[in-house]
Amino acid sequence: MSKSSKFVSAALVTMMFLVGTSTALAGPPTNTHQIIDEPVSWTLPPTQCAAAPAGVSGSGQRHMVINTRTNSDGSMVVTVNDVVRGTAWDLTGPGTYNFVYENHSVERIPAGTSAHQVSMEDNFVMNGNGTVGHLTVGFNWRWTYTPPAPLFPPVYNWQQINTRGDPFTCDPI
Repeated sequence: MSKSSKFVSAALVTMMFLVGTSTALAGPPTNTHQIIDEPVSWTLPPTQCAAAPAGVSGSGQRHMVINTRTNSDGSMVVTVNDVVRGTAWDLTGPGTYNFVYENHSVERIPAGTSAHQVSMEDNFVMNGNGTVGHLTVGFNWRWTYTPPAPLFPPVYNWQQINTRGDPFTCDPI
């Protein structure tokens, strides 16, 4: 997942936390449901990703669902399901690809200033007839963080349950 996508996710969670905290203390648990459908464009520049040394660009359509449960004690659980499907092309040749990006995350936000718990599974798969051929990048990780520290990249209590490829340099979304 690109740093910008993770920043957008972190910003959404932070906004929901700030809005949710003021309403959470006022009554019973609440649930919110948000859907984001938008176009997505990305580029892996030449030499950034060893699996795609000449570079690749792509575009597709995102469908993201964010469900937030705010408990009466002010704690929250934010579940994000993000799917992007599209096409990609080599930057220096005629190769074309299809890709699918999927991200599922659950963030548990305690009331107060305690550490947030994050569980995230992230997958990017691209197949085609160009110089890259097939690219698979993904992870299943757990970690904690305490704001104002950023949500991503993981730093504290980082558990790498499974890692495929190089998510920090080859995951374009």
